[in-house]
Amino acid sequence: MAVKKTKEDLEDVSLLKFALVSQLKRTYETSDVDILLFAGVDGKIYASYIPDSIGPKIFELTNLITSNLLHISQQLSMGLQQSVIEYDFGTVIFSSVGRGALLISLFTKKIDLSQNMRKIEITRDVMQHLFEQKPMTEAQLSKYPEDVSRELKELAKCVFNEMYTQSSEYKKNMEILSDIKKKITGVMGRGEVDQVLAMAFNEIASSPKWMTEKLWPLLLEMVINDQIRPLHGDYIADVCMAEWIPDIKRKLESFV
Repeated sequence: MAVKKTKEDLEDVSLLKFALVSQLKRTYETSDVDILLFAGVDGKIYASYIPDSIGPKIFELTNLITSNLLHISQQLSMGLQQSVIEYDFGTVIFSSVGRGALLISLFTKKIDLSQNMRKIEITRDVMQHLFEQKPMTEAQLSKYPEDVSRELKELAKCVFNEMYTQSSEYKKNMEILSDIKKKITGVMGRGEVDQVLAMAFNEIASSPKWMTEKLWPLLLEMVINDQIRPLHGDYIADVCMAEWIPDIKRKLESFV
């Protein structure tokens, strides 16, 4: 799948699934929730976050969810927004997410729910926004409370960055960067590479993962003319210019 380079684009099914799971993971990491499920009222699981450490207790919890789902679904049709069911071993919270979907939060031990409820409410709103594939525009985000809007922005940034690092474009840029580092090291030494490149990236106002086919040759020219030429003379600089630029252009064209 080709990843589109916009934070707003969560319409692709794979990207949507990744966004849903990412939000569940974010909630797990910032609350006391042990298991999170995003499901339809028919029991179909759309996304989940279940840590490996949960152990065999997951089977008991799953049975409890299944036995309560029909009752909860009936209540949803009557306008139920949230249901908190406490057991001896912990708590299950069913939260309505739009029409026909549920956020299920499981706590495997006794905890203070008051410290977790707002986080669950935020997650419910985020999941509904994603599930209904609403736009990630400022106009749309301004309709939410500040903490929900902030969470959506952070999630969009996280999903975009993580998905992009799996793309062929990102991998191409990392390979080109590695090749350029080797070229510079051969002339200036290993200790100078990071500083030289940091200055060049700053000059063109970019970073390795956002580089384009036009920017890579420009960056090399800047390194050669601003760093190598003053220190090593015109002859070395001209050789680098004659060899490096065409080589990098060929490698950029070879990627598909």
